[in-house]
Amino acid sequence: MITDIYKNIGILGGTFDPPHKGHVYISNLAIKNLRLEKLFWSVTRQNPLKKFIPSISEKKRIFLCKKIIKENSKIKILNTKNIKKPDLTINIIKSVKKTLSNKVQLFFIIGADNLIDFHKWQNYKKIFELCTIVIINRPGYKKLAMKSLAAKKFANFKINISILKKRRLKKNEWIYVNNKGLNLSSSRLRISL
Repeated sequence: MITDIYKNIGILGGTFDPPHKGHVYISNLAIKNLRLEKLFWSVTRQNPLKKFIPSISEKKRIFLCKKIIKENSKIKILNTKNIKKPDLTINIIKSVKKTLSNKVQLFFIIGADNLIDFHKWQNYKKIFELCTIVIINRPGYKKLAMKSLAAKKFANFKINISILKKRRLKKNEWIYVNNKGLNLSSSRLRISL
């Protein structure tokens, strides 16, 4: 099986303000379905598309992330200190790609809500080219996500996750994982705190 030959590495980015069990849930879902050997959480200082400043300091968010994932040896925090403008996904992916051999399949995991505005991300087309984007379903977002500009632009490259068991994924291919999902968000948790 091809996935036994090539290593699978994933990245889950976000502000994690605060980290919660929804992050852990989609991480475990990605690890299982994509057969990831490692999943890196990339904790960003600030979401470039959002005006609000995170309510918790970056240092504290990293601490809380380490605490919530301590039982899972497959999830690690990505060190972004040497990455220029680490709040931009394209910079994180380019930096990580430089450290990987060509045999490693890199997955970038996002929630369905993020696909809606993905076309606004810097160099979003290049992100599709450099890694396999994996969209994890979130209740109430699938319709909007699948009508998004990015989903339409790359509609011909959408594949079923079962393809991963048969072959190495190709440039621009992406996966939508239909799961029951948890309707949790950091912003809701901040409101309730």
